[in-house]
Amino acid sequence: MLFEIYIWIISFISTFVAILWIILNFATKYYDKKLPDLKTFPNITVAVPVWNEEKAVIQTLKSIFSQDYPTNNLEVIVVDDKSKDNTIKVLNNFISKSKFKIKLIKHNQNLGKGGALNTALKEATGEYFWVYDADSVSDKNLLKNMVKYFYDKNNSDVAAVVAITLIKNKGNFIARMQNLEYVMAAFVRKLLGTADTLHITNALSLFRTSILKKIGGFDVGNLTEDFEIAMRLRYNDYRIVMCEHGNFRTQVPTKIKTMWMQRVRWFRGFMYNNLKYKKMILNKNYGLLGMFQIPLEVFVLLCVFFSIGLFGYHIVTLFLDLAFKIYIMKLAFLEFDFPTLLQFILNLNWNLLFPSLVVLFLGLYLYLAAHKYVGEKWKFYIPSLIYIFIYPLFRSMQWLHAFILEFSGAEKKW
Repeated sequence: MLFEIYIWIISFISTFVAILWIILNFATKYYDKKLPDLKTFPNITVAVPVWNEEKAVIQTLKSIFSQDYPTNNLEVIVVDDKSKDNTIKVLNNFISKSKFKIKLIKHNQNLGKGGALNTALKEATGEYFWVYDADSVSDKNLLKNMVKYFYDKNNSDVAAVVAITLIKNKGNFIARMQNLEYVMAAFVRKLLGTADTLHITNALSLFRTSILKKIGGFDVGNLTEDFEIAMRLRYNDYRIVMCEHGNFRTQVPTKIKTMWMQRVRWFRGFMYNNLKYKKMILNKNYGLLGMFQIPLEVFVLLCVFFSIGLFGYHIVTLFLDLAFKIYIMKLAFLEFDFPTLLQFILNLNWNLLFPSLVVLFLGLYLYLAAHKYVGEKWKFYIPSLIYIFIYPLFRSMQWLHAFILEFSGAEKKW
């Protein structure tokens, strides 16, 4: 009985949020998305933090200088966070042959991504500060479109613009499974931006340099410095908007262990930074962000941990009950008559099945809408099935792993 009540509660909340997202998605179709024209091109500092990126960093630099943006207005600062491979050698070779402005700074000790970005921020002379991950490439028109958002008359309080994030490497089975996750994340961020509750930046975000310096730069040692800086901007009453004109693609893990540890790092950062900015929770001064979005995310996290305990108890009970029946019946279970299809359908627990199906169909609709938003056709193939039906179980375990590491004081690694 408790299990059924819990499923209905979770299904009701999931349905409410899904319908809200559907309404927001329809609402955005009536917004005027025309961007203002650029009369002048502001100077941009591009910060590229690198750590063991010898295979990807040159492609990244070429992507930056391939932008439909005056290269004379670009100042590229590459900060090597004490790489252990041939990143420095590869960079020096490229810079020596390049005609563009590239400054290479080498750390004597590993400070993490936040520390690398702060090093670049100290040297930055551009009006805007473009964080550009060393394993990413972007559309040629992306930077110009991102800058335009700062020139909108309604965006005077905007401190950061984030871009649509998609994956670059789709060949591997593990990578293809993550594709659905990234597509859905881009769609959700668009909806959060519509409701002015967007509170995350990503691997390729554009900031006002003056505001970054004003609030003290990035949090050194933070596992998710992009999430922390976004929370700090919102905490200080600055806005973050989503650029819907162009996207960038990033390299995702192709091994289960690497993907697992990446998600664990993200989830540790989520817990740490929500505790750091806990004053925003249920704080009406932050509007829907404080009164709805952040409390909803914290509630979902609590539900994850409660679900782990409840489902674990339920599974253990089922196995003990099955073991007891087998022990009592001994070999009699071999004479068991399998039910017909009609009997199987009639014996289904519709108290659990009905709300689950409602949530499933709403989720499928949102997945289709998300793919349409990013311009990709969704193929209903095995990686998608695994992501929808199996991966949530692994994600719950990742949250549990992150919780144990975070609250046991485990070392934080970039």
